[in-house]
Amino acid sequence: MAQTKAGTVVGGWEARIVAQLEQRDMRVSTVAKVIESYNRLAGKVGEFANHSRASEARTREIQGEHDQLLNYDRFAGTSMAGGGAAIRGNAIAQQRIGDLEKEAETLKEERTLLYRTQATNAQRLLELSDRSRDTDERLRQQELEIADSHDALRRANGKIDDMQAAGKEKDGTIEILQDELSALQLEIVQMEERCTRLQSENDDLVKRWLKKMNDEAEKVNEVTRELELIKRKSAALSPRLESSSGGMEMALDERFFGQLPASAGAVIRGVSTVPRAAVGKIDARMEELHSIALSRNGEVLAVGGQSTTVKVFDAQTGDSIYSLAGCLKGVNHVDISGDGKLLVAASSDHTARIWRLDTGRAWKTLSGHIGSVMTAKFNGSGSRVFTYSQDRTVKVWDVQRGLCVRTLFTVSSCHDLDLLDAEGARIVTAHMDNSVRVWDTASGKRMAEAAIHKEQVMSVWASRMGSRILTNSYDGSLKVVDARTLDVLVVLTAPGYRPSRNWARASLSPDERYAMAGSIDGKLYVWDVASGDLVRTLDIHKTAVCDALWSSSGTRVYSAEKNRYILILQ
Repeated sequence: MAQTKAGTVVGGWEARIVAQLEQRDMRVSTVAKVIESYNRLAGKVGEFANHSRASEARTREIQGEHDQLLNYDRFAGTSMAGGGAAIRGNAIAQQRIGDLEKEAETLKEERTLLYRTQATNAQRLLELSDRSRDTDERLRQQELEIADSHDALRRANGKIDDMQAAGKEKDGTIEILQDELSALQLEIVQMEERCTRLQSENDDLVKRWLKKMNDEAEKVNEVTRELELIKRKSAALSPRLESSSGGMEMALDERFFGQLPASAGAVIRGVSTVPRAAVGKIDARMEELHSIALSRNGEVLAVGGQSTTVKVFDAQTGDSIYSLAGCLKGVNHVDISGDGKLLVAASSDHTARIWRLDTGRAWKTLSGHIGSVMTAKFNGSGSRVFTYSQDRTVKVWDVQRGLCVRTLFTVSSCHDLDLLDAEGARIVTAHMDNSVRVWDTASGKRMAEAAIHKEQVMSVWASRMGSRILTNSYDGSLKVVDARTLDVLVVLTAPGYRPSRNWARASLSPDERYAMAGSIDGKLYVWDVASGDLVRTLDIHKTAVCDALWSSSGTRVYSAEKNRYILILQ
C-alpha cells in the first residue's frame, strides 16, 4: 500500500504507477528550475552586454574629451599667450585628464571582468544546454515509459472489469447453487423421513416374507420326504415299477423346482468332475482378458478383454466364429442368453451392447450409465439384462425395446452381481466395503446385507435354486452363504491362494458339489463345498487367472488367464 501527495491510499500496480508519475513530476520540476536559472543567467548576460556597450561608449566619450584636452594643451603651449589664467586652465585640464584616465582604466578593468564573466556564463550556458538535452532525452524516455504504463494500466483495468464481471456471474451461480442445495437438503430430510417409514414397513414385509419362505421350505421338505419314501418303496418293486417311479421323480422335479436360473446353465445330466489336466488351448489374441461366458449347450465360448472387440469361439474345437465390434473401449464382462441367441458385453465406454449370435451383428446399445459398466447379465428368459456401473447404479433393461425399466442405487461401489432367481426378481451384489447385498429389483429396495469378508468382495455366484451364494474376496477366502439370512455356511481357503484385485471370479459346478477359483500366481483351486476341503490345485497358467467355469455337463472346465489364453480342462 502507498499514499499519494493528495492523501489517497492506493495499492499494488496503482501504487507503482503513482510513484512513477510523482518521480516524473520531480524530474520535470527540476528541469523547470534549470530552465528558469538559464533564463535568469541569460538576462544577466544581456545586462552585462548592455553595461559593456555603455562602458565602451563612455570610454569613447572620455577618449574624445582626452583628445580635446590634449589639443587644447598643445594650443595653449604654442600660443604662450595665456598668462596666469591659461596656466590655471592647463592645470585643471591636466587634473581632468588624469581623472579621465583613471576612470578609463576602471572601465577597462570592469570590461575585462565582464568579458571573463561573459565567458564563464557562456561555458555554464553550454553545460546547461548539454544538461538540458540529456534531461530532454530522459524526459522522452520517461514519457515513453509512462505511455507504456498507461497502456498496461488500461489493459489491467480491462482485465479487472472482465474479472469483476466474471465474479458477478459466479456470485449469481453460487447463489443459484446455494438455493438448489437448500432445496436438495430439504428434499433429503423429507426423503430420510420417508425412508424411515418405508424401512419400518420393509422390515415388517421382510418378516412376513421370511415366514412365508419358511412355510414354503417346510412344504418342500415334506415333499422331499415323500419323494424319498417313494424312492425306497420303488427300490423294492419290479424294474417296471422302478421305471414308473423314475418318471414320477422327474415330474416332481419339474413341478417343485421349475425353471433353472441363468447362472446354472443347462439341466444337470451327470455328476460334475474335478479337472485334472489341460486338453486344449484357445488363443484369444488379446493383450489382456477380463471375462469369459459359455452357452448352456456348451457349444459357444465368448471372450471379453482390453480389446474393443468381443471374440466368439467354438467351445469344442477352439475355432474362431465371430469378432464382434462396436465397443469404443475395453470389455469388462460378457454373458450369453439362455437360448444361446444373444450376447451382451459390458464396456468401459459407459454402455452395454447386445449382438445376435446367429448373424454376428450388433442389435442393441444400452446407454444410460455415466461410468464404466463392469457387469452385464441376462435373466433366464433373455428378456432382461442387468448391468452394474462404476456410477454406483444397477440398471434393469428391457431387451426388446433397449430401454431402462428400473435403476437401483447401490450406495457402495460393486465388483459383480448375480441373479437369485430365473427372472431376476432378486439379485445379489458384491461390494468394495467387504459386504454382499440382496436387492428386490421390482421395488429397488435393499432386502439384506452383511459384511462377511475382511476385504472387498470380488465376485458372487448364485446357486441354481438361488438358495446359496458363493463369494470370492481379496482376503484370500471363498464363502458359501445362505441367500436368505446371509449367514456363512462354509469357508473355503487354501495356502497360497490370492485372487487378482481387478478380475477374480469364482464359480460353482453344475451339481454344486465343487467351487473353483483362480489365483494371481496362475494356479487353479478346486474345493469340496460340503466339507470345505481343498480337492485339487492345478499349476497350469503363467499369469493370473481372471475367470473359470464349468460346462453345463460338469465334465469340462474353461479357465482364462489374464494374458490372452483360455485352457480347456478335463
